[in-house]
Amino acid sequence: MALPLDTNVLKTARRLLAAGLALGWALLAPPSTSAQAPAALDVTQVISAAYPEVTAVVTVRDAFGTPVGGLNAAAFSASEDGAAAQVLDVQAAVDAGFGMAVVMVMDTSGSMAGDPLATTQEAAVAFVDSLLPNDKAAVIAFADSVGPPSELTGDRQALASVLRGLQANGDTALYDAVVAGVRAAGAAPLPRKLIVLLTDGQDHGARSSSTAEGSLAEAGTAGIPIFTIGVGEDINVPYLQEVAQRSGGRFLAAPAPADIPAVYEGIGRLLRAQYLLRLRLSGPADGGDSELRVTVSDRGATVEGTTHFRRPGVAPQPTATATATPEPVAPEAEGGGISPFLWVMIVVLALLLVGGGILGFRRVRRRRQAAVSGPTKSTASYRPPPVAQWASPEAPSARLVVVEGPDSGRSVDLGGQAVTIGADVDCALRLSDAGGQVGGRHARVWLREGSFMLHHLDRRLTTLVGERPVDWAVLEPGDEIVIGPYRLRFETMGEHKP
Repeated sequence: MALPLDTNVLKTARRLLAAGLALGWALLAPPSTSAQAPAALDVTQVISAAYPEVTAVVTVRDAFGTPVGGLNAAAFSASEDGAAAQVLDVQAAVDAGFGMAVVMVMDTSGSMAGDPLATTQEAAVAFVDSLLPNDKAAVIAFADSVGPPSELTGDRQALASVLRGLQANGDTALYDAVVAGVRAAGAAPLPRKLIVLLTDGQDHGARSSSTAEGSLAEAGTAGIPIFTIGVGEDINVPYLQEVAQRSGGRFLAAPAPADIPAVYEGIGRLLRAQYLLRLRLSGPADGGDSELRVTVSDRGATVEGTTHFRRPGVAPQPTATATATPEPVAPEAEGGGISPFLWVMIVVLALLLVGGGILGFRRVRRRRQAAVSGPTKSTASYRPPPVAQWASPEAPSARLVVVEGPDSGRSVDLGGQAVTIGADVDCALRLSDAGGQVGGRHARVWLREGSFMLHHLDRRLTTLVGERPVDWAVLEPGDEIVIGPYRLRFETMGEHKP
């Protein structure tokens, strides 16, 4: 007999999801106007073809998730298994002329039909156009089965033709798609590699011949970062997060199809902000595993990141032929004899730790906010969700009211549909552009997990909530939103003030 879920547990889960979405978007926030100290370092790939010289692909981010630029070789140090490594050279990816192979794995199942696929196609075309001149890309579509990869090419028009020619129909062979993306990227002749996988669902219809754990094993051993994009709510978040974590990539959520372009734009911005560190290591070329640790020190802050890679020296194990080691043996060898049940337990514990960390972050932030007077200017995109939850997600009693500006007195009710604010004629809350201070589609508000979320859309301009610029915010009753010369108040129907 099924046990009823505790209401508090459900609320906590919803708040964690909202926080995770907001924090994920914060990592893709546009660059800030002022230089910030490093707060995180990701080593996404180690290219070891010329071992003992290797190239580490590194991203350095500040406390708001914004890439930190302008670093030189003196800021970096590295070690292999505890032994100091020599930093030979550091280059920004945009300056290195170091080509990258990007495999775009696209969900074309039936649920993507219509606006989701159309929006994804145009966002993917724009992403391809943003790649550097030496980069190449290929497209893999999957639904009932996984199609063959298109030609890996730098021809942007050819790639756009492939992307715009995709059709939506069928089920979702997600596990097979992950495996196909890893193998296609692994076969690419360029040393720097990336996989971007987008889906709006779960492995559905029993179409995959691969298992979840089998696909995760391939993702974790290939040494190729996978950025997973989950669209909507009917997605397997733990699986997509695990694919990203094991591969050194990142999971990103697009709550609605309209958010897909910003996700692709953010990935492109991160790629252009990466550093290529050329290092000389001292470990033996014996095919063993090494831990590479990279440290950056700048503006009084020191952070580090680690990754594991396999030293060259022995022939790699086959992964795509009939003569490969039988699948039951490979996970055991890689996992040191850990059973599938223990792997599941490890994944569950990791998710619990992440959730606890987010809750702890929120508590610390609230205490700090209570200890200072006045707002803190920041480009951070997350604000803690309100304590009160709406009783009915279908018919919440909330609205936005223009309390200051040329269109003072206008208001719009908030409900189940997203509400767009801006100067375009199709915006639900239309504001005069006020000499270009209001974007055509400036911001959007919609209901998610019992709370109203605001998303800033126009990258040329700003949206303030509580006198603070935001990309994302969870709105609380009484919050004031500033767009150009306009001041809007978010309120419940019962608290309206003249």
